[in-house]
Amino acid sequence: MIYLTFSKVYNTFIGLNSVNKENFMNRAQKMSLTLVITISLGLFLGIVLVVMRFFNVGIPKTVFLFPIFFAGSGGIISLIFFRKDKSAITSDERDKLIEKNANLAGFGAVYLFVILASFLPIGIMGQKGSIPVTWCPVLLVGAAFCQAYAQSLAILIQYGWGGGHGKS
Repeated sequence: MIYLTFSKVYNTFIGLNSVNKENFMNRAQKMSLTLVITISLGLFLGIVLVVMRFFNVGIPKTVFLFPIFFAGSGGIISLIFFRKDKSAITSDERDKLIEKNANLAGFGAVYLFVILASFLPIGIMGQKGSIPVTWCPVLLVGAAFCQAYAQSLAILIQYGWGGGHGKS
């Protein structure tokens, strides 16, 4: 019973119509939707953990890695479950244009993220403030998540949020 309910929700969620089994979302849309959901939930969990840490709930620092692993799982899930269809034509000129625009959106988001991550500490801590070197890898991880999130959102917006191959 639980499996059938999960299967029905999953098929509806990714756009598989139960009447005619026609797939309404292409591979890029499915992967983008999975990334947006997992990164959003990971961001939400991270904010909750920071708030809990701020109010001294007593959680260890290693718990803060959980939202990062959760958010990163979207890419792994996407690669495992949404494989390329080798038999059909999977993209055309419009798909290539959407991919190009999504890549540009991801680059712009990373550029903005790096600028903010570089100058906000100066504004918050002042010119005499310092940041531990262990925070440097966080910049790379944050930029990667920022790029994936912006690119996925751009793909979903350009396709029309899951309407039949962009026909919203």
